[in-house]
Amino acid sequence: AFRSSGGEARRGEARSGSMRGLTTMTRTMAARSERPKLRRAGATHARRSPLSLTPRTPRRTLGWPRRALAKDSESIASLEAFPACEFFEVKAIVRPWRQDQVVSALLEVGVRGLTCVNVKGIGVQGATKERFMGKEYGKDDLVDKVQISIVVSRTQVQRVCSAVIDSARTGEIGDGKIFIHPVSDVIRIRTKERGAVSELPN
Repeated sequence: AFRSSGGEARRGEARSGSMRGLTTMTRTMAARSERPKLRRAGATHARRSPLSLTPRTPRRTLGWPRRALAKDSESIASLEAFPACEFFEVKAIVRPWRQDQVVSALLEVGVRGLTCVNVKGIGVQGATKERFMGKEYGKDDLVDKVQISIVVSRTQVQRVCSAVIDSARTGEIGDGKIFIHPVSDVIRIRTKERGAVSELPN
C-alpha cells in the first residue's frame, strides 16, 4: 500500500509540473503576439528603410550620350551653309558587313550611281575593343570600314541620309559617319552634259 500511494503522489506532481509549464508557455506566446500589435497601434507612420529615403541618382553611361533618331518629317542634314548649291556629295562610312544592306536601301530610294571604297580609320570606336572576323581591334589599331559616296541633288539629300542611317545603324559604337560636301557641278564625260541633265539615263 505504501508503494502504490508513493507512485500516485509522484504521478500527481508530474501532472502539476507539466500544467505549470504549459501555462507559462501560453503566457509567453500571448505576450509575444501582443507586442507587434501595441507597436503598430502606437506608431504614427510606417517605418521605412533608410535606403528608401535616399534619392537615387541616375547612373552615368559610358560613351557619347544617346540622341533620338530623326523622324521622317524632320531634316536630318543641314544645308543652310550652301543655299545656292544644287548638288551635294553624301559620303557614308559604314561597317563592311553592312555594305550590301546600305547599297540595297540606296537603290530602293532611286539612287542610280554610287562609289564604294574599302578604307581604314579610327574614331570613337578606337577607344573600345571590337572583334571583327576573328580579329580584335584596340585603341591604336585602324578598323576596316567601307566608304560609300553618292552625288545627288539638293532635294534628295535628306532621303539618302535617312536610307543610310536606317540600313547601317546597329546602335553600337562604330556604326560610322555621314559627311556632306557641296558639289559645284556634274559633267558626263561621254556627252559633256552638265547639271541635272547629266544624271538622267541616256
